[in-house]
Amino acid sequence: MPNFIALTSAGIELLLAEELVELGATDVAPKVQSVHFFCSFETAQKICLWTRLATRILRHVVQVSGSSKEKIYDGVLGFDWHPFFTKTKVFAVEFVGTDKSIRNSQFGGQIVKDAIVDNIREETGKRPDVDKQSPDLIIQARLFKGQCNVYVDFSGPSLHQRGYRKAQGAAPLKEHLAAGIIRRSGWDGKSSFVDLFCGSGTLLIEAAMINKNRAPGLTRRQFSFVKHPEFLVHKYEAIRDEAIAQEKPISADIIGFEIVGYVLDIARENIAMAGLEGDIKLAQQDAVKATVGKDVTPGWIVSNPPYGERIGDSITLLTLFKKLGFNLKSNYVNWNMSLLCTENTLLKLLKLQKDKEYKFKNGAIDILLVKYQLTEQQCEMGNVTSNGYFLSKDGQAFSGRIDKNLKRLSKWIKKENISCYRIYDADIPEYNVAVDYYDGRIVVYEYQAPKTVNANLAEQRLLDVLSILQEKFDLTSDKFSLKVRKSQKGKEQYQKEAERQQRFIVEENGAKLYVNIHDYLDTGLFLDHRSVRQRFASMCSGKSILNLFCYTGSVSVHAALNGAKRVTSVDMSNTYLEWAEDNFFINKLDKKNHFFHRADCLAWLTNTRDKFDLVFLDPPSFSNSKKMDRTWDVQRDHVEILKLMKDRLMDGGQILFSNNLRGFKLDVEGITELGYKIEDITKDTLPPDFERNAKIHHCWILSVA
Repeated sequence: MPNFIALTSAGIELLLAEELVELGATDVAPKVQSVHFFCSFETAQKICLWTRLATRILRHVVQVSGSSKEKIYDGVLGFDWHPFFTKTKVFAVEFVGTDKSIRNSQFGGQIVKDAIVDNIREETGKRPDVDKQSPDLIIQARLFKGQCNVYVDFSGPSLHQRGYRKAQGAAPLKEHLAAGIIRRSGWDGKSSFVDLFCGSGTLLIEAAMINKNRAPGLTRRQFSFVKHPEFLVHKYEAIRDEAIAQEKPISADIIGFEIVGYVLDIARENIAMAGLEGDIKLAQQDAVKATVGKDVTPGWIVSNPPYGERIGDSITLLTLFKKLGFNLKSNYVNWNMSLLCTENTLLKLLKLQKDKEYKFKNGAIDILLVKYQLTEQQCEMGNVTSNGYFLSKDGQAFSGRIDKNLKRLSKWIKKENISCYRIYDADIPEYNVAVDYYDGRIVVYEYQAPKTVNANLAEQRLLDVLSILQEKFDLTSDKFSLKVRKSQKGKEQYQKEAERQQRFIVEENGAKLYVNIHDYLDTGLFLDHRSVRQRFASMCSGKSILNLFCYTGSVSVHAALNGAKRVTSVDMSNTYLEWAEDNFFINKLDKKNHFFHRADCLAWLTNTRDKFDLVFLDPPSFSNSKKMDRTWDVQRDHVEILKLMKDRLMDGGQILFSNNLRGFKLDVEGITELGYKIEDITKDTLPPDFERNAKIHHCWILSVA
């Protein structure tokens, strides 16, 4: 009996093995993305017609023990290739795998091709032609663990191409994967089948063909096995006629919903191409509202809902999944359901207990199929808001606190004309996040949870936070960013979070400032320093200003706008200095009397001979950047830098010194010995949106005594 191999996608191997046994194969052995089996030539033809799960069938012809160039050449040369070339004018060779001997698949393919050409030339005196684009016959060599097995293509172009897909949506499932998902869902092939996110209709079409017992290969024009020497037309026609005779009328409700009109039109076209008009019911409906009607008996929901690779990119989906859970519990009691996702975080918003999950691959994307049984117990409503959201008591408390904070801040925001402010900062212990508002955009900082907090519970609470905010502010991914506040080590302090380059301009006390909520851990504007900037700006008229560790230059802009005669900004980051210069540009500030220096701030302060009336010093808590000759620790080094700075102050000069190290302790004795007079202005610089967090920053004015 001939030896065959069926190729498929990751996750389908066991299902394909079961299918092959049902179709008459023996000695079935699942491997990675393939299944090996034995069967007769006629059974292999039947498999090509009937398989829903294989992408390709290959016939084994040569096994070479060893992987050297010489052994592969001799092994392939020794096979009788002539019978395969009686109906073949041109051929192509594919080579899969490498090892120490064959390090390049192109080189391996050349060896196999040369051996076949030499074999046919010795047999017939003629050299067969090679055509990689349109070959009559494809030969594939697969090298693995020191053995090279050579196969002749049996099925032809990928079997997932059923011929009905005229067009497709944005995230198509290949037909064999759709069939594998349906099989893994447990659908019995007879009960109602519903796809709430039908897209271009692939799942619906595959389900309808299963119910009708239609062989998916019937629409193919030709299989490669017609070029094989054993092929007999009358035997194949008998197999094909038998497959046609086994088809039966549709006997199940196959129903699809799709919210996008033009995508639904694509589904209709594909269904028509498949000859299934009248067998599948379609409706333009939002999945969160779609119902099948009381006349449809409970069956299976199998869907591929939209998903994002990261929760931050999926912000617009949060409401969808919460409301979908409400719809499922309201209208699909006693149904079975299987949903695809990249990871199951979003599915937690359904508030359903999963039954099982299975891993697949959709192209290069790892996906999960998660199964549910929508029993009456599963579908109990629990805490539901008026908008169809399921919220715990803690979630309702968080939602209420957001509303309370917005109401409390509203008069102040309107009076001060503030467009960027903090809405929430870990007000409720269970929701350990900070929420900042930037002129219509939202940034959520998730504080790293201690190890004592259950990871699943923390994730669920974060989902509550994000879905509540999405509902309240109608967020899209470009207007939302999620960041994790944790201890930064080494290079982590300076690495980008993303690469969107979506800066926008906000206004603060007459200044225009660029903000970027996506690309870095910080946005370019520290909101807790709003009052600090205002206090400092009021001191700047007619003075020479130094902004050390200037970051994006917001303080420098305020100083220049408030009449400073000279502003010098120093930072060791090119990115931040360019950002600072851009901030000057959008405020139409002439840089003629304002200077920007990229340097290690301590080294620059040591080397400069310039003097200043007023200094803004807001250093990082810690830095070990390679751009510095040493590390920086604000607790350890603040007296040292203030000593250096004293020599750079004019008579009567002042320093506004601030930092955000929560446990920071000012060395009062050491600073007093330097000759500074100390004024603690921390309480005066805490704006209303940060009042409950008294340790958000520390701030002093240091004057030369």
